[in-house]
Amino acid sequence: MKRSGIALFVMLTSSLLSCTDILEVKEKELFVIDIPNKLYRLRIVHIPSNATIQSSIQIRKVYNNKKDEEVLQNYERYNYLESYKLLSDTALMIVIKDTISYLGSKRLDTMIVKLK
Repeated sequence: MKRSGIALFVMLTSSLLSCTDILEVKEKELFVIDIPNKLYRLRIVHIPSNATIQSSIQIRKVYNNKKDEEVLQNYERYNYLESYKLLSDTALMIVIKDTISYLGSKRLDTMIVKLK
């Protein structure tokens, strides 16, 4: 009886560990924006919700000579990018909304992101 309990525990643990990709976040790149006269570009990324995080839209800065990304802004609970406009080389305007929530499906939110 004790051996079958241990065997069951080992089987359950190994099956749970083999499902680690359930918690992985698979982001979707929406747009890449080249910034004139700057050594970086912007990536607008949608991160879908899962069991541990809420859906969000992120604005990231990617330098041309590096693979590292800097998150400039994270907008949680948003899942749809309506539009974007580069206002200058120091500001980006985005229009986003939440199409999942019954409260946010009709409302658009306009955000200004300062490019540091």
